[in-house]
Amino acid sequence: MTKYVFVPNEEELAQSDGSTDEMDTPIKNQEELTQLLSLCKLGDRQAFGRLYQKAAPRLNGIAYRITRNVDSANEVLQEAFIQIWQNKNDYHAHKSEAFTWLASIVRYRAYDRLRYDKRRHQSDTVEFDETQLQTIKQNSEQMLGAEFSEQALNSCLAKLEQKQSQSILMAYLYGYSREEISAYFDSPLNTIKSWIRRGLGRLQLCLNG
Repeated sequence: MTKYVFVPNEEELAQSDGSTDEMDTPIKNQEELTQLLSLCKLGDRQAFGRLYQKAAPRLNGIAYRITRNVDSANEVLQEAFIQIWQNKNDYHAHKSEAFTWLASIVRYRAYDRLRYDKRRHQSDTVEFDETQLQTIKQNSEQMLGAEFSEQALNSCLAKLEQKQSQSILMAYLYGYSREEISAYFDSPLNTIKSWIRRGLGRLQLCLNG
């Protein structure tokens, strides 16, 4: 598929939040898009190619307005059209116009990309700083009800599974909520609570051993 690069000017970006703007106004060939989608539902890949050529430039513009990144917008567009083909039977002309349906998929993929980029950024920046060991030591003494050396704490933390130790550090050193840790690891909230609970249990056994 051809990659499209749509870069609005600064004035357009300032006025746009990626939701409703001139890029999303009804286009003139709605009937053609509807016909192409109908053919796609029959498995017509040539029609799918024409659909891409007709709608991709404007959809790429929507993706760019949300992500503010050319590469991300292009990736969103490709992912969106894969989803469009896979979900082609979900389109019903009596429920929405063709371009509106296409744009909704692009927006979903674009906002999903933003969430992914945020989690990836957190993954790159959240690290354990050993110079802050005293802080985690104090917090750990409060939650475990005992006193122990920094060396013992460091040694016992190293024995935990990585996700357990990192969850504990994020919760008790960096102040992340359980929900934020869940988003960081892209894991269910109950899983995060289990990691922390079991990790603290193992940590206490190690420190008391």
